[in-house]
Amino acid sequence: MLAHTTYLSDPRVRREAEALAEDGIDIHVISLSEERDGVRETEDAVLNGVMIHRLPIFKKRGGFLRYLYEYFITAVLGGFILALLHFRGKLDVVHIHNMPDILVLAAVVPRLDGSKLVLDVHDPMPELYMSWNHGPRSLLVRVLRFQEKISCLLADQVMSVNETMREQLRAKGVAGNKIFIVHNFPDHNHFRVCDLNPLWPKGKNLVLLYCGTVTEHYDLGLAVKALAALAMELPVKLKIIGDGKKLGEVLKLASDLGVRNLVELVGRVPIERVASEMRSGDVGISCHRAGIFGDLYFSTKVVEYLTQGLPVVAARTYTITRYLSDECLFYFEPGNDRALADTIRFMWHNPPEVLTRLNKARTLLSSLSWQTEKEKFLSFYAGLLRRHMTSVFVMSP
Repeated sequence: MLAHTTYLSDPRVRREAEALAEDGIDIHVISLSEERDGVRETEDAVLNGVMIHRLPIFKKRGGFLRYLYEYFITAVLGGFILALLHFRGKLDVVHIHNMPDILVLAAVVPRLDGSKLVLDVHDPMPELYMSWNHGPRSLLVRVLRFQEKISCLLADQVMSVNETMREQLRAKGVAGNKIFIVHNFPDHNHFRVCDLNPLWPKGKNLVLLYCGTVTEHYDLGLAVKALAALAMELPVKLKIIGDGKKLGEVLKLASDLGVRNLVELVGRVPIERVASEMRSGDVGISCHRAGIFGDLYFSTKVVEYLTQGLPVVAARTYTITRYLSDECLFYFEPGNDRALADTIRFMWHNPPEVLTRLNKARTLLSSLSWQTEKEKFLSFYAGLLRRHMTSVFVMSP
C-alpha cells in the first residue's frame, strides 16, 4: 500500500493493512515519517504483521505548493520503493490510497509486470477543492478532474467510502462492477458498545461534546454560537476533544461571545482514551457543512458517539441521512446556529424522546462497524487474487 499519510494515525490505512496481515498476506505499507511521544519512528518497522516503510518526509500544514511538493516526493520515492519490492518478489496487488489519485503512477513498474492496481478514494479531490471556493471551471479543478479520471482508468478496482461515493464515481464514468465500498465505520475493539445510562442527561449540566479535528468542514463555530444562545436558559457546556487549524478561531469566538468559560478544551488524546472521554458527554455534535463535498461525506464520529451512549445532533446532509433516519438522530439545518440551538433546547425538554431515538440508533450499530466491513474487505481481496494471495503492497498518501 502507498499513502500520503502517517501510518499510525490513519485508521483506514491501518485497519486495511492489519486485516490483510491477519489473513496471512505479506503486506508492505509505504507512508510518511511520523513521531510518537516526541520520538521519530524508525524508517522501517514491523507492526502487527505489517511491514512499514517510512519516506524521509513529514506531513506539514501549508499552502498548495507544500501539498504539491509532498505529493511529488511521495510518488517518486514511493514508486522507487515499490519497484524494489517488486524486483525482490513479485507484488500481486498495489493498493494506492488517495489523495492524490495520481499516486497510481507510482505503481508503473509492478503494474506493467502484471500486478493488480487498486485505487482507494478516501476523498473526492475536485469536490473537496470546490468546497474551498475554487470554481468548477477553474484550472485547478479541471486538472484535478483529469487526474482523477486517468487514475480511475488505470486502476483495476476503485474502492471508496460510502454509497453516495459509489453513485458519484459511476456518474463520472467509472464502471459499476469496478467499484467496491468499504465504509469508515468504527472499530468496536476501540469503541466497544457500552451500556446505556437510564438517565439523560447524566448530571445537572448538559455537556455538548465534539471529538475530532477542528477544520472548515467541521464548522465548530456553530456550536459556540448555539452555546451563547442557550447559556442564559440552560446549564450547558461544550467539551472539545481534538485540535486543528481552526481551533484558535473557535476559542476566540467563544471569548468574543462571552462563553469561553463554558468551553472545556481537552485537546488531542490517544485512541485508547477517546471512548472513555466521549462517555463524559451528554450529546455528541457534528456541525459538518453541506455542499458539493459535505453532501458526499459521512462522519464516522456520529457512529462513535452512538457506541458510547451519546444521542447525536447532526447537520442534515445527504449521505448521513441515507444511513441514519430522523428516528435515530436529531438533525438541524446545516450552517444554521439558531436551528442547532433550537434542537438542543428540544432535547433538554424531552428526555424520553432522546432515549427513544438513541435506542433506535443503537439497534443499527452491529451493521455500522469495522468488524462487518472487514469481512467484506477480505472477501474483496480473496476475489481479486483468486485465492492465490502471496504478497500485497500498500502505499498511503
